[in-house]
Amino acid sequence: MDIRTISKSDFNDFVDKKIAEKSSRIISVVKKGSRFVYNDLNDASEMCLDYDVTILPPKKYFQPPKEVLLRFKSKQAQSYEEVNEYEPLTLIGVHYYDLAAIDLMDRAFSEGEMDMNYLKKRQNSLLIGLYPTRFFKYRFSNSVVRGDQPYKTADLMLIDMNDGNYIVEIVTEKGRAYIDSIESKKSGYSLEEIQSAKTRIKDDMKLPIPVELTPDYLTKHHAHPVWEVFGEKCYSCGSCVFVCPTCYCFDVKDEVELSLENGERIRVWDGCMLENFATCAGDHNFRKTRASRFRHRIYRKGVNLPLKYHYWGCVGCGRCADACTSSIAGPVKVFKYIEENK
Repeated sequence: MDIRTISKSDFNDFVDKKIAEKSSRIISVVKKGSRFVYNDLNDASEMCLDYDVTILPPKKYFQPPKEVLLRFKSKQAQSYEEVNEYEPLTLIGVHYYDLAAIDLMDRAFSEGEMDMNYLKKRQNSLLIGLYPTRFFKYRFSNSVVRGDQPYKTADLMLIDMNDGNYIVEIVTEKGRAYIDSIESKKSGYSLEEIQSAKTRIKDDMKLPIPVELTPDYLTKHHAHPVWEVFGEKCYSCGSCVFVCPTCYCFDVKDEVELSLENGERIRVWDGCMLENFATCAGDHNFRKTRASRFRHRIYRKGVNLPLKYHYWGCVGCGRCADACTSSIAGPVKVFKYIEENK
């Protein structure tokens, strides 16, 4: 892997140049009050790469909260036309755990009947990753993300050396072509210094059991009281799944104009923690209780996706724990409760 050194001021100048070119939509992390969000950049000075976590993950650019799939005219069966809107997109400063989440999303939307609405957006994107520079109290990514996962989706990786410079790891040829116009130099840092900078920010939380054991572990605790105890406190608000970078469930609806002449088929985010998510024909809800929905969510992260993709279905970002009014959503808290109440 080619490694280069770029000063932060040169990198910002480069971003300004890319914004002026208007050849790609440039998105990075910006401040919003005391929090951080992904947003379009008008100027590199808006960019804030020294952040803890963003409110929403970058998946919103590949699977939007609301997306038009078809447009049609009422009573004209052949009038429908597919809609697949995408544009060149550059995302700057994506933390390594969010890159791991995008890897899972890529797998999910590529299998079987490939979802071209998602895949076209991904194919036209360039991802510049970043190792965290700021502590976040709910993060436990080092417990669950394998070291190679971020590199499966990143084109470039930034490492803040805490001295006014970035180390840039060139991961793909697309990344190399993007970065080649920046004035850079060969890395003067040792591999030990670079690795230390990658892991400088430690997680305060840790999964209490090895991640590879969770499928068997959770299966053995299917009837544990934790599901009822935590389910009793759950508001079924869905905050945990809507901020999750690896949740990709959606609903599909038809919306017709008031004139009843034109309509759109849209898909919108949906989530397994919502009361009617599992309601099907005959008004039967096969996960009627909050406890069963809570267990399903944890099983999806710790059983279903690991067995399917051989990666844990949670990347340890901590957004769910941060968003949960009842303070029950964090997987680490669930596993600790089981361990303390065997």
